[in-house]
Amino acid sequence: MHPQLLLSKRLFTEGTEFAKRPDAVSCGLAISLFQDAVELFIWALIKERSINVKEQSPFTTNLDAIEKAGLVLSDRAKIQELNKARVNFKHYGNLPAPDEARKFEIYSRDFLRTGISEHFGYDFDSISLVDLVSDAEARTHLQAAEKLLSLGNFQDSLKELGIAKWILFNHLNQYIPRVSTSLSYADRVLTKANLGTRVEVFSYIADYLSVLREISLVTLLRIPFDDYTFLRTILPNTSRSESGKWHTVFTNGYVQSEADCNRCISILVELSIRLESVV
Repeated sequence: MHPQLLLSKRLFTEGTEFAKRPDAVSCGLAISLFQDAVELFIWALIKERSINVKEQSPFTTNLDAIEKAGLVLSDRAKIQELNKARVNFKHYGNLPAPDEARKFEIYSRDFLRTGISEHFGYDFDSISLVDLVSDAEARTHLQAAEKLLSLGNFQDSLKELGIAKWILFNHLNQYIPRVSTSLSYADRVLTKANLGTRVEVFSYIADYLSVLREISLVTLLRIPFDDYTFLRTILPNTSRSESGKWHTVFTNGYVQSEADCNRCISILVELSIRLESVV
């Protein structure tokens, strides 16, 4: 996959999140991100077709150069309108209305869908951002999850995603260490003293501290709390033995779906990208 197309999809996706917010500044940021996504596609196309342009040439000049090379760009008028809106916000401080952000989200999505399909042969909606994950081990499990998902194997896909989540959160041990598994072993002493009646006081404390640890890390990474709650609800409890063997256990009867798996993948990709800013 062309790296500029991956980044274009990433910027567009980020823009859609800002477009959901009602304030004018967020809408302006959304418009800027949509324009950046489109411009990255334009530069990718120029590079792919070896079109001769100056390094700092303006956006509209690049559009002209592409068309002079015999390539067709769909909805050019709408994209130029997007560029004008970005300039008005970024350079002149003109704040757009919320419906403007939603309009330009549609404009840029349609443009990228058509352009990437016609000129690169990719389906824009199917471009996976997993390739942006820098951690090789986590990326491998995310890719495995995508493959299993394509085969309709939702449960095994979620197992791979649970492993990927464990790997990503493990990078943050330097900030907040994992709760030692030995803490729950104290229950054995209490159980024995209680004449064999099972006691799980320290197991409860260990589980509670583990949740608090992850909530603290989620706050550090600015991950939406509802996304974190979703991961905890959907993904299996995951651990790795000293020998390196993975153990995954589902603790709820939630019925998995393709949409759930896709949302988990998106959240974990976002988590990975945010991790790079702190690790």
